[in-house]
Amino acid sequence: MKKLNAKMIFLVLGVIFIITSCKDDVLGPNDIGGNTNLELTQVGGKFETFLSSEPYDPLLSNINDSVVITKNNNGIVTFHAQMKFDSTFVRKLDTTLGLSALPYNTKVDMAYTYLRKFGATLDTSNKKDMKLVVDIKTKITSDGIQEFINSKGDESKPYTIVKYAANVGDKYEFTNTDGVKITREVKYKSTTDDYGIGFLYIKVLKVEETSDDPLVEKMTYVANHKFGLVGVIVQTKNGKTFKLGVFPPNM
Repeated sequence: MKKLNAKMIFLVLGVIFIITSCKDDVLGPNDIGGNTNLELTQVGGKFETFLSSEPYDPLLSNINDSVVITKNNNGIVTFHAQMKFDSTFVRKLDTTLGLSALPYNTKVDMAYTYLRKFGATLDTSNKKDMKLVVDIKTKITSDGIQEFINSKGDESKPYTIVKYAANVGDKYEFTNTDGVKITREVKYKSTTDDYGIGFLYIKVLKVEETSDDPLVEKMTYVANHKFGLVGVIVQTKNGKTFKLGVFPPNM
């Protein structure tokens, strides 16, 4: 009986070891695997962007930007973004967002809230050539995209934007470091090449993000398995829509 009991103990311990070992290989809802050596994320890669609005207003497209990959550490990709604009653009954006009636100090506080969230700096010393600069870290693999903005750069807390193998209805929910609950849900997945970017039509997933935000009603990320994030659509609480088109270096 003693030998049998000993065998049973080792058998149980073996089963426990196998189960817990397998568990480590299972990806959770906020994990992504995949290849990190991608043409899309090579250091030096430059991304072209284009901002538009509905209805279209040429003044809101009057922004000069530069987005370059400066680092790739095993899939943790750092983007250096620099945007230049003038006071005419700022006034038009202020009116479009419905902020012109707000007190000056309220608008300043709101602006710096967003700057702190993204870790950005703003230079307004030259009203004809104002500059917004930000470095953004993301994790990009052949399986999907994650961000560290909502964990304030903490690489141990990535939050999923999109998984390319996801299906409509899949959700990624979390509470960020500021205590704000954020929900991302896959709303659309192409079955044919139906999304236009440049002269190409590609398959995409559209992930809708909702949270408690003073200006934004919802945000939609548009992504493709080869070209990554190809668009962001922002719908404001006053019914305006802004679209950011992204043209990756491997396109």
